[in-house]
Amino acid sequence: MLKSVKDFYEAYPYPQLPIKTKEDLLSKMHGNVMREILATTGKDASFFAGKSVLEAGCGTGEKCVYFALHGANVSGVDISGASLSHGKKLAKKFEVAVKFSNKDVLLLDSNSEFDYIYSLGVLHHTENPKKGFENIARALKRGGLVTIGLYSKSGRFLHRLHRAQIALFAGKSPKERMEYVEKNIYGRKLREGVEEAYVADKYAHPYESYHTVGEVLKWFKENGIEPIACHPRCGFGFGSRKLEQMNWLLKRKTFFVMSGRKI
Repeated sequence: MLKSVKDFYEAYPYPQLPIKTKEDLLSKMHGNVMREILATTGKDASFFAGKSVLEAGCGTGEKCVYFALHGANVSGVDISGASLSHGKKLAKKFEVAVKFSNKDVLLLDSNSEFDYIYSLGVLHHTENPKKGFENIARALKRGGLVTIGLYSKSGRFLHRLHRAQIALFAGKSPKERMEYVEKNIYGRKLREGVEEAYVADKYAHPYESYHTVGEVLKWFKENGIEPIACHPRCGFGFGSRKLEQMNWLLKRKTFFVMSGRKI
């Protein structure tokens, strides 16, 4: 599985956001994505100035550079050399220091090193998401914060059916799936860069798994992580979280983010 996922991101580095200026980066990151993510930690980006931050699965590095611009000491790891190349160019363009490393999250071997670790849309593309989270928790300092983002088992249900349909007619090869999507969904050739990367990640990724809030709460408990908050909003009690996740299906909320603190 690792090879197929690595090969996929070498062909389609993700997300390749079209960033022109520092202001452009800060605006795109803070507009929705980082505001919602950081809200689950109870902090804003300025809180991490001077702190050690790790992005586990950093892709093309936009979020790494975002935190570096806010004064954090940032590291980013990813399995894709092509993605890391984009990140390095972006960091150099904006004259910030980010320590990028070509590494698999499942082989992460740091111990109590970071004040904040986030991993968004990464663990569900590995063969063992729980092990990946255990590695992340081990790398976190006591009192440190962690944020993970995963595909929702309920919220992504309809999209899972769509992916299954594409696989049925186009096969397992990302290249064949992309050709099918271009012809049958978009009706045109996709533009290289951000559009192609987005569509490939959505429809042609070779592997993804699906998760629940209850599952992540169990990971947190087993690794000494105290939950803080979830986005979209979800209670941590059994009944409330079940109802909220059913609502995600109706609202097509396919992705959820949870943050916690290491105790």
